[in-house]
Amino acid sequence: MKRSFAAFGITAALLGGSAALAPTASAGTIGDCNTWTSSRAPYTGSAYCSKIAWGDEFRVKVTCVDPRGSQWTVYGPWKNNTQTSTAKCSDNPNVGVLRVGVSFSA
Repeated sequence: MKRSFAAFGITAALLGGSAALAPTASAGTIGDCNTWTSSRAPYTGSAYCSKIAWGDEFRVKVTCVDPRGSQWTVYGPWKNNTQTSTAKCSDNPNVGVLRVGVSFSA
């Protein structure tokens, strides 16, 4: 009888310890973000984020490409919850947007 209580105590301690170390469900959730590009030159990329924690910031990350295939990245300004960050690749109408993403503050 003492053995089963001891085993139960060890199991409970192990389970309790792992539960204490497990991250919360919200730890992996950064927010709800939407990205888009402009439909004509000068081409821009934009990001709008909501449901991010107070004090956290985000900015748009735009990968640009020119007619020769050269690529580079531009970033928009840091923004808070329910704001929009926008970055322009170039004033050159031949430069386009390859990819639009979001970068978060640490």
